[in-house]
This record gives sequence, structure tokens and C-alpha cells, in this order.
Amino acid sequence: MTAKYTNLEQIRLDKLERLRQRGIEPYPTRAQRTHTSLQAIHAFEAAEAAGNSEPVKATLAGRIRSTRPMGKITFAHIEDGEGRVQLFLRANELGEEQLDLFNREFDLGDFVQASGEMFRTRTGEVTLRVESFRLLAKAVTPLPAAKDQVVDGELVQYATLSEPELRYRQRYADLAVNQDVRQIFRIRSLRCGPCAISSIRTAFWRSRRPCCSRSTAGRRRGHSRRTTTSSNRTCTCAFRSSCTSNACW
Repeated sequence: MTAKYTNLEQIRLDKLERLRQRGIEPYPTRAQRTHTSLQAIHAFEAAEAAGNSEPVKATLAGRIRSTRPMGKITFAHIEDGEGRVQLFLRANELGEEQLDLFNREFDLGDFVQASGEMFRTRTGEVTLRVESFRLLAKAVTPLPAAKDQVVDGELVQYATLSEPELRYRQRYADLAVNQDVRQIFRIRSLRCGPCAISSIRTAFWRSRRPCCSRSTAGRRRGHSRRTTTSSNRTCTCAFRSSCTSNACW
């Protein structure tokens, strides 16, 4: 008889139970965010360029992608829909108990909310100095670990989810780990502007026929491909009924 949970999953479930015993809800119903990671970085850089001495305060939310405990300080990276930003957690601001809570009970893949001031580290990376944080969602199943390294100015990922069959079978893990795959899905889901799929098909499948009628396959799918006689281009946009993009019509 196979075990219901793996060893790693059981460890995370134990952490989840300990959090609840401490009065911390691992899946709260409310969350706050003032900036995305990219907005916070841009706001700090704009204030820095303008010579503004006022600190840029931000509340960020994202998935923990890496942690580096170093005694009484911890560096971590969180990732949201727009990118990554570094967190700087120090016992002086948080207290040793809170820092120990983060290091012991928080795992890669957990969603957290962090508030504080933006600053630039000695290495030049724009970072959030965390004054408070809270758990937004505890990840029970570990994601495939990925180590990032900058080589010749380019980001190189190691040990990421790369096997094609596993990626297609576990698309949720593929989207969570591989940023390039998420970007492809975003582009494909755009409402015209111009529609990526339509543009590709228009470029490769230009039709010289004056029109295109409903096909049997199209009737089964409940839609048809329409073509204008002026441009002889086929609209494949998912929002064809309201599409006004020149790339589709």
C-alpha cells in the first residue's frame, strides 16, 4: 500500500499544523499589496534618480523562490506575475522569534506578504527591507527546485523542470517553475492587441480565396473562420465577434 503523502509533504503538513497551533492561519482569506515587484523597483529607481530622500514604502506579495539564512539576517526572493524582488529580513527589525519563524516554518513555494522600505544593497540589487510579513498560502507539495545563475549577463536556470513529457503531464508545475512558459501563455491569451496566434497564422496561411465559408469542423466547434475580401486574412481570434484588430480582420 502506497503512502498517502511523501516524506517532504508530511514535513510540510507538520509545519502547517504547527503554524495553526501558534494561531497563524496558513490560508487567510485576505491579502494586501501596494506594488508589484516591478512597480516597487521602478518606484525606488525613480525616487533615487530624482534625489528624493524619502523612503519608498511597499507591501509586496509573491511566492518564495529562494532563501539564504545568514545568522541574524536572511535574504530571500519572492516572485509574482511581473518578476522577482529580493527580501531582506533582519532580527533588528523583526525580532529573533519572527526571523526564526520565517527560517523554520516557511518553505520554497509558499506565498507570503511582506511590508517595508525599499533600498539598494551593497551589490546593487534593489531590495525590500522587511518590517513585517505574513503567510498567504502554505505549499504542501514541493515544486521542482531551480537554481538561477547569471552567466555573461544572461539568466541561466539549473535543475529546473525540463523533461517534455513531465512538463505536459504536470502543466501546473511547469507554469509555476518556468517563467518563459508563463510568458507564452500570457501572449496566447491576449485579447487581440494584436492576437499572437492570429498574427502567426495570418503570416503563414495567407489565403488568396475571396471568402471562407463554414466548414464541417467549424460547425462542430460552433464557430467559423471569416475572411475579408480586401485583405484575404483569416480571423482566428477567440473574441472574433468583437475583434477590431487589423491583425485579425
